[in-house]
Amino acid sequence: MLNKEVKKRFLYFTITVMFSSVAYYFSTGIYNCWFLTWLAPIPLFIYALEATTASVVFASMTTYLIGFSSGIFAYSNTIIPISILVYGNIINAILFTILLVLFRYMVLQKEHWAWSFIFASGWTALEFITSQHSPAGTIDSIAYTQVFNLPMIQIASITGIWGITFLLLLVPAGMVLSLYYRKNSKLCLKTIVLPISILILTLIFGLYRLNVPAQGPSVKIGMASISMSMEELRSRGQQQEAEKIISRYIHCINLLSRSGAEVILLPEKIINLNLNEQPKLLQLLADAAHNNQITLITGLSIQDDSKLYNSAYLFSPKGEYVLKYDKQHLLPFSEGSYTPGQELNIRDLEGMGMWGIAICKDMDFEEPSRGYSQRGINLLFVPALDFKADALLHARIAIMRGVEGNYAVARAAQWGLLSLSSNKGNIIEMASNDTEKGDVLLIGEIKLDQGKSIYGRFGDWFGYFSEGLFIFLLLLFSLSKRKSNDDST
Repeated sequence: MLNKEVKKRFLYFTITVMFSSVAYYFSTGIYNCWFLTWLAPIPLFIYALEATTASVVFASMTTYLIGFSSGIFAYSNTIIPISILVYGNIINAILFTILLVLFRYMVLQKEHWAWSFIFASGWTALEFITSQHSPAGTIDSIAYTQVFNLPMIQIASITGIWGITFLLLLVPAGMVLSLYYRKNSKLCLKTIVLPISILILTLIFGLYRLNVPAQGPSVKIGMASISMSMEELRSRGQQQEAEKIISRYIHCINLLSRSGAEVILLPEKIINLNLNEQPKLLQLLADAAHNNQITLITGLSIQDDSKLYNSAYLFSPKGEYVLKYDKQHLLPFSEGSYTPGQELNIRDLEGMGMWGIAICKDMDFEEPSRGYSQRGINLLFVPALDFKADALLHARIAIMRGVEGNYAVARAAQWGLLSLSSNKGNIIEMASNDTEKGDVLLIGEIKLDQGKSIYGRFGDWFGYFSEGLFIFLLLLFSLSKRKSNDDST
């Protein structure tokens, strides 16, 4: 009999961990099956209310470490040490488990409809706090799994990604808790009504925003990324190799221009350039913009006297260099010798609105993206690098930044995706740079909107709200438990 009970518990544990792990694995990282993110925590929440504390801890840790490993393995191919990535994943798994055990404890100790908010507010607060201090910024947020769920992500224009994270955990927790309270119909109804109502209102807002037509002008944007091995990338500072790379890109620029591109974007750090010794190389790019009568934006690694910058240059159709942006968030372990930028740079074009520039990893953070939104840009250009395996991970972050800030995003990665997305997250065009396929060209026309958003204006108010709600729920639990103890005595 005891043996049967042990087998039954083990089977229950295995099914729970397998379902939640697989759902998280295929909804996060490189797979992006967004609907699974909503289902993933349900078995864990059910298990937390029925199993022992020790079993819940083990199930939670195992689920997180397996389920979120797709992102870890994607980045293991980059220059970030895998040991650091694994360490961060373990810390997150511990925090996830603490919140799940807290949810279990509160529900089992005192019945209340509000406990469905404890895990959602706690995890949202943790994501928010981590993003303020982590060198990876917001990259770990589960909100990015919803990039292709267009009605849902529109709420980011008000709450930032934090509102999405909150809902992804609130709705499953509310469903499980209402099921747990099913014998008390009144409490069951109170538990589920608010989470479902919030979800419905969010979707209504999303559908409304998606159907509001853009009010601004249209612009035709071209992007190019030439196939390049790691050896070629490392030698792009040599004069002969740099000239060869620029020559290939000028050929791409000519092709895109003949196809009607008005603006052309190239990837991050296409060559290493010493301004004092190689001014001719910069002039070649300026001439390409002038000869084709296009606006050209390209990423360059710039040696200027004793300082090294990861920069993006904007050349006007007149062949003039009119704007330079320096990358603010440099990649750890590989860009330590670079000087970070401090300023936003905006190009104000009469009749076309205002355009901004950010570079690759800048998009993993809320700034400079939110600063651009505050200034009302309607189009952001992003030269990028990427490392093949993280292509979708980084592209979807840039798309979400555009929804938050209410501007279109054009992003060209050397070893990733070339993507053009609207201020609502609609993907206008997307292409992958696979070295086996040779050079990649992309061209698309996008209608711009007005720029600015509620999130751009008020910032991370929902992150602070989640912190406050979590603390309030802990106080509410403490007071209600003390009241129950007083009544019993």
